Amino acid sequence: MLFLFFPLSSFFSQAKNTSDGKEFIYNVSIGAITGAVGAIINKKKDQKLGEIAFKGFYQGAVGGYLSFESKRLVRLSEKENDWKLMWAAKLVNASGTSIKENAALNKAFGESWHINIGFNRIEFITKDRFHVKYKIMPIALIYTIGVAAQSKSKFELTKSLQNGQVIFSNTSALFDQNNTVAATYPGVIVYKFSEDKNQQLIPHEVIHIFQANDFSVTESFLYKPLARLESKSKALNTISKYVHFDFRYVPFFILNNLEFNSSTYYYQNFFEREAGFYSNTFDKNLLK
Repeated sequence: MLFLFFPLSSFFSQAKNTSDGKEFIYNVSIGAITGAVGAIINKKKDQKLGEIAFKGFYQGAVGGYLSFESKRLVRLSEKENDWKLMWAAKLVNASGTSIKENAALNKAFGESWHINIGFNRIEFITKDRFHVKYKIMPIALIYTIGVAAQSKSKFELTKSLQNGQVIFSNTSALFDQNNTVAATYPGVIVYKFSEDKNQQLIPHEVIHIFQANDFSVTESFLYKPLARLESKSKALNTISKYVHFDFRYVPFFILNNLEFNSSTYYYQNFFEREAGFYSNTFDKNLLK
């Protein structure tokens, strides 16, 4: 199933060839393909395959387009240095991700919406009656606790509020050892404290958060087997009311590692190339 995420990998061969047009094709096509695949997996017995596949395809494409626009808003927020634009990007990204998930789950358009803030998932259900659900994402929670537990970690409240993300700074020597100034883990961003005034740093890492959100649609592929398990386990059924299993990080990590292992330079990795493109952090020496 992983190959679905890179049907156009040769189209993105070098950092200098990245463009809004190519990123548009990538984001829309991935939304459309995964929306169709998920809808087929979650098809009901009395539904026609072609109709369900088409519905998942076009709704997934709409969600993919919004994901693309959210990344462009991140770039604009970096250019304007305006935190309000970063929140606009977050809301647009949440809408796009929600639409893709609805498509893959074979739900009606707009049946449910959600937004993630760190390890917190807030769901807005519109079917039958409007209500709100709160769920914890365990993988993101574990990583957040791990980052927070580091002796040199400092929670950056202002930056977290401005960007709608859970953000820490740290003075660890690991940044210098790994020749990096920031890292994004599931649900949490941590950066080198001395880079506090680096305007491009957080936008770059927010794109990585959005990239992980792109993979949340894969969680819908497991909806039926999880539902069967929940029907047989009272404990699991209770847990699922308060926990959203954020399995998205498995394919995201696998593909990210594959990209790094096959790259001869940093921005040849698709994920870093996209993050660099939408945060203006490309190494200009690589673009000559």
